[in-house]
Amino acid sequence: MSRKPSSSLFAALALGASIGLLLPALIVGGLFIGLRESKVAEQALQRDLDAKLDVLASSLPELLWNLDAVAAREVVSAIVKSPEVVRVSVSDASQGLPFIENHLPERRLGQTLTGERDILRGTTRIGHIQIEIDDHISTTAVMRQRWLYGATVGGQLLASLALVLWLLNSRLFRPLRELGGFANDLAEGRFNAQLEHTRQDEIGLLGGHLEHMRDALQQQFDAQRALIERLRGMAETVPGVVYQLRLAVNGEFSFAYVSEAVREYFLLGSAELTRSAAPWFERIHPDDRIAVRESLLASARSLSPWQQEFRTPQADGSERWLYGNAIAQREADGSVLWHGFLTDISRQRRDALELERYRHHLEELVAARTAALAEATEAAQAASLAKSAFLANMSHEIRTPMNAIIGLTYLAQSDTIEPDQQQRLQKVANAAEHLLSVINNVLDFSKIEAGKVQLELREFTVDQVLDNIANMTTQSAAAKRLRVETDIVPALRGRPLIGDPQRIAEVLLNFAGNAVKFTENGFVRLAARLAGADAGPRLTLRFEVQDSGIGIAPQAQARLFRDFEQADSSTTRRYGGTGLGLAICRRLAELMGGQVGVDSDLGRGSTFWFTLEVGTTAAAPALPAMPSRPHSARERLAALVQAHPRRLLLAEDNPVNQEVAVALIGSAGLAVDVAADGLQAIEMARTGDYALVLMDVQMPVMDGLDATRAIRLLPEGATLPILAMTANAFDEERQRCLDAGMDDHVAKPVVAEQLFSTLYEWLSGERTTVKGRRPATP
Repeated sequence: MSRKPSSSLFAALALGASIGLLLPALIVGGLFIGLRESKVAEQALQRDLDAKLDVLASSLPELLWNLDAVAAREVVSAIVKSPEVVRVSVSDASQGLPFIENHLPERRLGQTLTGERDILRGTTRIGHIQIEIDDHISTTAVMRQRWLYGATVGGQLLASLALVLWLLNSRLFRPLRELGGFANDLAEGRFNAQLEHTRQDEIGLLGGHLEHMRDALQQQFDAQRALIERLRGMAETVPGVVYQLRLAVNGEFSFAYVSEAVREYFLLGSAELTRSAAPWFERIHPDDRIAVRESLLASARSLSPWQQEFRTPQADGSERWLYGNAIAQREADGSVLWHGFLTDISRQRRDALELERYRHHLEELVAARTAALAEATEAAQAASLAKSAFLANMSHEIRTPMNAIIGLTYLAQSDTIEPDQQQRLQKVANAAEHLLSVINNVLDFSKIEAGKVQLELREFTVDQVLDNIANMTTQSAAAKRLRVETDIVPALRGRPLIGDPQRIAEVLLNFAGNAVKFTENGFVRLAARLAGADAGPRLTLRFEVQDSGIGIAPQAQARLFRDFEQADSSTTRRYGGTGLGLAICRRLAELMGGQVGVDSDLGRGSTFWFTLEVGTTAAAPALPAMPSRPHSARERLAALVQAHPRRLLLAEDNPVNQEVAVALIGSAGLAVDVAADGLQAIEMARTGDYALVLMDVQMPVMDGLDATRAIRLLPEGATLPILAMTANAFDEERQRCLDAGMDDHVAKPVVAEQLFSTLYEWLSGERTTVKGRRPATP
């Protein structure tokens, strides 16, 4: 931000006001004087000409009859003394010749006005008079009057304009320049900047809002720094060596990051390896050094995962076996960066060698090996539990500040109207959503790899699923002016089905997000149809997401659904991504008994589809088509609340999350009360009349699970919907919430449209709680 635009605005306003006020006044006044005064001067000149003709017509008859030329010349000379007279001609009618002719051509400076009159003696015409008068003197007088008017009016307007501009500069433009300088300091990260705003008008209020935004941004950046430090601490405590290894374009290896555990494995410090990886290669066993280097180069050429076992000598002369596992990624400068870890597999290698050595003596070693295997199993289970706990904690630690970043950015976008600030906030929102997408993909892929994904079987309709997906993609599609359409065959409209709508929505949302990302104009169409016969207790559905985007080349389509693969993995690619989203869609579709695929032509758009099997309910007649309703979930919720005001209870201990949740829910017109822990939530639920409870899980004094169990025991809690709102997105955590008596689960960071849609379903009565009709699982 700079101060030049403010000065330009002041200059433009001054110039515009000068031209807009002064020029019309001068033009209108000039036209008025020019038209009116010119006509008045012309009339006066005509009267003067008529008077002169009358004088001559009354004085010359006797003189002309007597042919007294001397006296006649004296009369004409009296007329010629007027400076506007150019020519006077008196002619004798009897002779037909001029009697007196007086012509002064030097007085002809402008337009002339000619008048004629007959000379009568009685009723007899004895002569003729002709007079020409020049209008230069009267025209000069009119011009002098115009200039006098312009100077007077222009001076008054300029004085008034100067006063107005002085007031605008002192009361508006100078404070705006100060606010611009303050905003520029914030944009450059100088959060210690101060703003003097003692005024109580709109400028002062704007300054107060900017200071509030400064404090909020400072909190966000502090939270990000703290998050980075926590992640660094986690990396240092993970068993093994966590690292980032870079291969530069010149063929040199170096470590972008390596945890301090490298000192235990290689007797080298992390600072030494950040300059060059040559000491690390030297610490690898000579027999394995070439194989390690060649496998890394092969991984860099194909960008495939690197997996290698190798040895490193120890100070006591022994050897340590290590297992390296990393994912290769090409950077913008052409280098290749591996993200991975090294683990000690010496024990596994010794066990393998020992098993081979005593292969023929299994009977004698059964007992010993059984104990060793049991110990190894316990260690593996402990490692698996540690990994699950680590992923759960990492998910919670990342999602909690991400909820604040996304929520506060959404609120700031709703409050600000400045285009530049809107663009910056949109960039923050896009970056946060991209980071959240990467985190979700990594966590989902880890759960699928571990076989911990469980499908839920509950009743749903295709209309509800596609409507929710359309709502969640409407905002991003509207930003690119894309149409979002739905197409459902009549046999599926409103028909109750049995399946996992959450997993179906995950696949469709991934497809729809890609469609919006790769489409610049046109449409995105969500479709559902039958892929088989409509008979029996099982149906095969086919969902499609069609777009009018850039399309996909045939050679890229075959590898789209592989792990870590993308259609364009070059260094010049335009669109980002991790390459996990479509792989997760493929695995989810296979878990639901279906397949995935794509039909596309380059430049003509794409159609991503997947099939799955769902159950049908007994005697399930087709429901009537849903009435038209606003496309925005917040609009539907606001309309519902306007008709039926509701109050919600929010149980949340984090102040920033409280602020975000209250502001988001309040924007739809709902009243919100806040409880800082589970014990307060119980007391408020007992005494308050709430339509719904949003319950965090991890809280001081009493957590959300115990608070939910206690509320379910209250008379008021039997039919009260309780929704979990937690940063832990794992299925195990969701199941714990449901087992404790909660009805639904809203994951942090909270997506505004998804939250509004969920609240609408519960507050409108589309979904009702059944948890209070049975004891909650302890």
